[in-house]
Amino acid sequence: MVTNMPHPSRRLLSVALTLVCAVGLRGEDDTLRRDLERAFSGWRTAMVTRSLTAWKENTASFRQMETRNMIVSQKQLFPQALFDFPLRAPETGTLRFIKAEAKGATAKAIYFGKIDVGIPDSGEIPENLLLLNFINEAGQWKFDTLRLMNLASAPDVRASLKNGGAAGILKSPEFSPDGVLPTTAKPCLVPDHIAALQIASLGYATAATVNGFPLPVVADAAEQHIIIGGLKDGENTLKLEIKPTPVAEGSARHLEVNAVVLTGNEAKPVIRVFTWKAPTSSAPEFSNQKIIVNKITMRGD
Repeated sequence: MVTNMPHPSRRLLSVALTLVCAVGLRGEDDTLRRDLERAFSGWRTAMVTRSLTAWKENTASFRQMETRNMIVSQKQLFPQALFDFPLRAPETGTLRFIKAEAKGATAKAIYFGKIDVGIPDSGEIPENLLLLNFINEAGQWKFDTLRLMNLASAPDVRASLKNGGAAGILKSPEFSPDGVLPTTAKPCLVPDHIAALQIASLGYATAATVNGFPLPVVADAAEQHIIIGGLKDGENTLKLEIKPTPVAEGSARHLEVNAVVLTGNEAKPVIRVFTWKAPTSSAPEFSNQKIIVNKITMRGD
């Protein structure tokens, strides 16, 4: 039998091309990692030195406005409150680098190790995952936000990462950038009342918007979120976009929305000024409501 074998020079060329491609990809990964770490280091230094100029230079525009609005919504002073946050930004130099990945104008860098955020009297710092998110603006990577993932409930994942492995959990979509650029909000005014929206959304994914400012979507959970811009005296608009989610056979769906004023008064810290429940049969796809804040509603329940 005669078998057609590739000429030795062709095999060498194929191997060389494979090596060049591999080195090229590694070089791109290394460049992305350096760019992301440079942005995070600049952001971290800005927080430590309390430099508003450096913070703006290294923080994504979307996150700048989100941070500013959250501070103002709680009647705190911006930017002073930005640098008075009790926890500190962690260092990545002492952590094990896992991966850096970009998709479109978004990127994510992941690390594993003992992540120190300055919690007092926390004892031994456990080994967890640190997820850093970035946005590319005009060709430059800017830091967006970080997430600390506690692996206490996943000891096998922690052990795998500790032993130098790459746990399968890292293949989950939440560990990769989504390529979706968030829309930068408008600046909010100082509110008449610091307020929050309480959403119990079981069997539904509920997106709420109060006075034009959207809140995080609540899906199959009960959550409370600060209302950006708070509530003003008089009439406030509430728009709900509701989508059913899969539920087990025989399980009931439930959707309830409450608006509460946060008084800061220990005797009565919360005053509920609005409540709405979806029909037990089925929630509507959309619902437009009014949250009224006046002397009557401020009496609470």
